[in-house]
Amino acid sequence: MTAPPRFMHASGLRRILIELHRCPDGWSGPEAQELLGYCAERYRALARKYGQSGEDAATAAYEALTAPATRWARDPWGVVTTAVQRTLQAEHRAHGLLCGAERARHLMHAPVHDVTRFADNLLLEQHPAFQVASIEDEDTTVTSDMTAGFVPTGEALADAVRIFIACGWPADVARGALDLICSRLMEAGQRRRAFEYLRRHPEGWGHLDLSQEQWTRVLTVVLGAPHPDLAATDLGRGLLWRLLVGQRREEISSDQAVTTALATSAPLCLGAGHA
Repeated sequence: MTAPPRFMHASGLRRILIELHRCPDGWSGPEAQELLGYCAERYRALARKYGQSGEDAATAAYEALTAPATRWARDPWGVVTTAVQRTLQAEHRAHGLLCGAERARHLMHAPVHDVTRFADNLLLEQHPAFQVASIEDEDTTVTSDMTAGFVPTGEALADAVRIFIACGWPADVARGALDLICSRLMEAGQRRRAFEYLRRHPEGWGHLDLSQEQWTRVLTVVLGAPHPDLAATDLGRGLLWRLLVGQRREEISSDQAVTTALATSAPLCLGAGHA
């Protein structure tokens, strides 16, 4: 009868971890690989609960196994299990919030609900929040030809993301910001109401690592300046409206007001954001 691997018991796991710490190359050895394979199977059900795979759990377990606290813990398996669960939870939360796992750890118990991925929703022209003639602050002289110029959600959102990227935004952060804005707009039904909600709540600038000032500039560019006197101008209508009525991405990208606001609000432009 084959004896069980020594890592099945706390003392045996501790000895293995001490040996691997002294010889890091040992992680490529057969015993270490067997240990990681065991972790993948041990935590596969837990990973599935958070929409991930056993291999994701094994990666999280490896990070825990190499931590100094684990090899000196009284119950190293208990430490690993807790660490794997927290990592899987953070990854799952990060996916919902469209942010990094480390940021999600800080927001784990915060009252911030997941972002609705805008491209998974209805076409823009089918939602009243995007009906030009039905929004209270729109210019009532908009023609039917302009209304017919709406484009599908995916195309409009992709063009908006490209404009953000051209202004120095990382692609995933640009997509996350626009998904968040559009999902709140769908819920609010009006751009002005969505603007105020997003401006006042830290869920936007918080998990995107922006200052409130940067976030407000982004909202102004995307949803339009809320001042009634600007309602009939490009600045008042906003980036999404301009894309929806058929303005070309190249035309909007040449608008200095848009590009300057986005460039100075980009996550890596923190200095400019507070200038």
